[in-house]
Amino acid sequence: MTIPNFISVDSTLNSLIITSNFSIKKKIIVKKYLKSDNFSNDFYLILKKNSIQLHKAKLLIVNLGPGSYAGIRNILSCMKVLSMIKKIKLIGISNHHLCKIIDKKQKGSNRMILNINKKFLDITKKNKQLEKKQFDSLLRKKKIVSNYEYNGIFKNNLIPLKYTHKEIELLIKQKLIIEKNITPNYWKLVTWKIKPH
Repeated sequence: MTIPNFISVDSTLNSLIITSNFSIKKKIIVKKYLKSDNFSNDFYLILKKNSIQLHKAKLLIVNLGPGSYAGIRNILSCMKVLSMIKKIKLIGISNHHLCKIIDKKQKGSNRMILNINKKFLDITKKNKQLEKKQFDSLLRKKKIVSNYEYNGIFKNNLIPLKYTHKEIELLIKQKLIIEKNITPNYWKLVTWKIKPH
């Protein structure tokens, strides 16, 4: 299967992560990205600065979470408009499937816990929410793959959650993508006990 040229956008892991499999095959990370309401301008500037030519993209990809619901919604709205105007196909991915791909590459020996909005979500335990004390306790005993920034005495037990365009390509090849009804998943609202407006 030939993977089309894509640009993926992920705002779910306390940063803005833009990945491309063409032009430059690198990941662009904007740490602590909290201004998703200005995403369209930021996205344009990031593409321009890194010489990523939007007209060469055949696929736009958005990580639908779990993550900041408002952030995902703002970025998804922008990407949907961009998809319609430029006539580029839009698909969604989830952190759950992304973590499965990363876990397989690491031989599945570690717990995977995402830090999202100052909460901890254990992907290896069916999205069980953990308190920081529970996370710290686990980190003392075993290695954990996480996006959490930690510099304590057990930092050798923390494996940074990283992915590149290759993991996104695996998601596409394995059809672990969302092609219809591309919206932030509402079950995540229940997980985080947030009520829709």
